[in-house]
Amino acid sequence: MIPVLLGVVAITFALAHANINLLISEYEGRIHTPQARAAVLATLHLNGPFIVQYLYYIGALFTGQWGFTAPLDPYGGGRSVLSVFEMRFPPTAELALVATFITIALSIPIGVLSAVKKDRPVDHATRLLALFFVSIPTFWFAYLVLLAVSPVSSLVPHFLRLNYPTGQINYAQYAFVGNTGQLQPWVLTGQYSGLTRPTGFLLVDTLLYGDIPAFLDGLKHLFYPAVVVGLTSFGYFVRFMRSSMLETLGQDYIRTAKSKGIPTNYVIKKHARRNSFGPTTTIMGLFFAGLLGGVVVVEVIYGWPGMGTWLYEAAIYDDLTSIVVTTFIFAIVIVVANLIVDVLYAYLDPRVRLE
Repeated sequence: MIPVLLGVVAITFALAHANINLLISEYEGRIHTPQARAAVLATLHLNGPFIVQYLYYIGALFTGQWGFTAPLDPYGGGRSVLSVFEMRFPPTAELALVATFITIALSIPIGVLSAVKKDRPVDHATRLLALFFVSIPTFWFAYLVLLAVSPVSSLVPHFLRLNYPTGQINYAQYAFVGNTGQLQPWVLTGQYSGLTRPTGFLLVDTLLYGDIPAFLDGLKHLFYPAVVVGLTSFGYFVRFMRSSMLETLGQDYIRTAKSKGIPTNYVIKKHARRNSFGPTTTIMGLFFAGLLGGVVVVEVIYGWPGMGTWLYEAAIYDDLTSIVVTTFIFAIVIVVANLIVDVLYAYLDPRVRLE
């Protein structure tokens, strides 16, 4: 983990150093004077040797001293990047959790069924379904779903349609008021104002305040992007689960269990399915980590204010500091996820521990 993280830090430092004038302008804000530039150079320790700059850079990254957003940030330039991360990460975590749950709920039973019914019509149908969703471009499918649930659509009941013409969740439910760290009044009820964010998670906070209409509205706006991510991804896991299950069903201990007269359903449930989870668990863990990094396309299309939207806005408004920080965060998430899935794999498969 440590060499990987240091490698990522070195790359981001080199990229930031190559765009040093842009980085300085972000710290200067709208004041471009020799005095302001000198102050920024001193703050960032850019007057010292290269190795000293790098050491200060590492120290700042690992202690949360991440600098400030660009002056052109549409939500107010000069904000602490750490505060923006605290605001943006919970929405992405919510989206990742729901999307992963949908993916697991679909892929595991379908993959098991496909393996058990190998080369039968059910197997062919599930493989075709998986291939279909794997082949669909995510952005295209996201727009199709958005059109289907728009306020003017007649394809779904009224209570399932999104409330806003663009499909975006209203930022009054989620956005900070300036830099105060408070939520604006809830959209649906209008009875609360100046609410703090105990957890930062929309669904959790609305429940804590007992605002059920806002909770249901937030859940609805979260559900559709999660479905898009889940459906366009579950085909990969169906194929992994099917292959792993077929390999397990061909093992000697499975044939021995069947020869003893143990019911097939019991053999599949108690012996085969758990031993097939190993490879799928590894891929699923990395999939979840990737979602925590931010599903840029889906979040932007649905206006979900998470890490993906933050990265998109940073690229549009030349916010180099936010780009460097999000890259560092993504690297940490992926590396930690790799460690977790390795440990979990050893728990699911004792043979890994023995080796």
